[in-house]
Amino acid sequence: MAVVVEPILTEEKLRSLLAEKHEQSCLDYKRSLNLAGNSSGRRDTVELAKDVAAMQSEPAGGYIVIGAEDQGVPVPDLTPELAKQFDEATLRPKLGRYLAEPFTVRCARHDIDGNTVALIYVGPSEHGWCIFQARGEYEDPPGKRTTVFRVGDVFVRHGTSSERWNDSDRQRLIDRVVARHKEAWRAEMRGELDAMARRDLSAGKLEELPSSAVTWKLDAKGFDKLVTELMRRNDDIPLRKLLLSLPLDADQLRSDESNDELGTLLDRLTSVGALAIQFGRPEWLDRVLATLVSTYDLGFDSNGYERNSRSDISFWIDILARVYGLGALAVRLGDWSAVRKLADRRPRGESFRRYGGWLKHGLTMSLRAEVLETGARLIDRGRDAVRTVAALHPDRQVDDEAILDSLCQFDVLGCLVVIGERGTADSRNFYPSFAGYYSRRTEPAIALLVTDVVMRRELFDGDDRSLADALVAVLERAAKESFWSGAWDGVDDQGIISFITENRTPQVNQP
Repeated sequence: MAVVVEPILTEEKLRSLLAEKHEQSCLDYKRSLNLAGNSSGRRDTVELAKDVAAMQSEPAGGYIVIGAEDQGVPVPDLTPELAKQFDEATLRPKLGRYLAEPFTVRCARHDIDGNTVALIYVGPSEHGWCIFQARGEYEDPPGKRTTVFRVGDVFVRHGTSSERWNDSDRQRLIDRVVARHKEAWRAEMRGELDAMARRDLSAGKLEELPSSAVTWKLDAKGFDKLVTELMRRNDDIPLRKLLLSLPLDADQLRSDESNDELGTLLDRLTSVGALAIQFGRPEWLDRVLATLVSTYDLGFDSNGYERNSRSDISFWIDILARVYGLGALAVRLGDWSAVRKLADRRPRGESFRRYGGWLKHGLTMSLRAEVLETGARLIDRGRDAVRTVAALHPDRQVDDEAILDSLCQFDVLGCLVVIGERGTADSRNFYPSFAGYYSRRTEPAIALLVTDVVMRRELFDGDDRSLADALVAVLERAAKESFWSGAWDGVDDQGIISFITENRTPQVNQP
């Protein structure tokens, strides 16, 4: 599974990329680059332009890390003088000599364990691929001319290499461009429904709209508008019909691996849940969750056992990413009942005799199958879901730090919810994915939990000792899991520390 590519250049993100420990189609490590005007600089600039162009054909773009060896270990090769060249004002004109506009590159520098490391984010091309507008060549050694690319060339990523495209690449990229335009086509197809809705709404006759008008195939803006109006008027039949049909539609889409519509279906279902949270409609959130659980069940056979195909496991992660987006919204709005419901779902699979809930089940299956490589990646996928579904961030800009904070807080609260529900901190019940991020993101939710009586009552089943013991188990596990990322470093809040010290089960002194 490729890293989650997002337009984020923080030290936290860089550390997570270094923790990958290997290059991927959307992640490239380089020990150093010289972008100066000398012969060495020309060579490195041309080679960098080749990689940037190739990464523009990736679905979400990619990252180039300068100052690390092939296993992601920082090295001292990027000197302060060379590092100065990695700011956007310097980098963009050098690349712009070769790359056709528009293109997106952003860069930042960070100190990692005493070494300067530069991080470049490459955005995906809005056209699907980049066409070179100038020849890329250099002399090395002097007198020997090397041509890397020519005007009109298109490069793509083949594994960890940047190479000219071939016939199979063209079809794949064309299919991706078509998929990107489907949302615009859905908006165009909404014209007739809009006209009908305007007529009926103005006459106060929303109930006369056909129930078939509410379909996940609508564009996002039109869908959210219609669902909002139906909720406002308590017109539940069209929404009930929609939710009832979604698992069947999802099953049909899953059987056609060439169909890219499954993500759209899950996004629309997520929108209904997000609107229910926003507008305080818990009964609709319950129905959305029942639909999500039924959809999650598609990954099990008729006897309740995992099918264990990568596509089924990826499907579970696609669902859980959206659950995280819903949970983060509920955290920001203080809807603790919704947080509990989202964290504590148990589909019908036989595995739930062992696993505390779907968050741990889906993550465990994905780690075993290497669909995800770290628990933090699930939170990254949740942040991607927030970017995709507008209803998940009505209160914040999509890349506001509060979004990531609330995703981490949903994760830690979810761990505690399941421990409280099951009455045990057995490792099969939880996993601290939040440990891949700074402690400051998660700590406020824990501090609030130990002091807010209403929040405690909504989220955790157990007395003070049970909660203190649960916190010890979660925080100790987080400390172990954060070894590779170096981000999480424990809690400093004195209220949390005092609560644990005063209430935890006394430790037995070992001889």
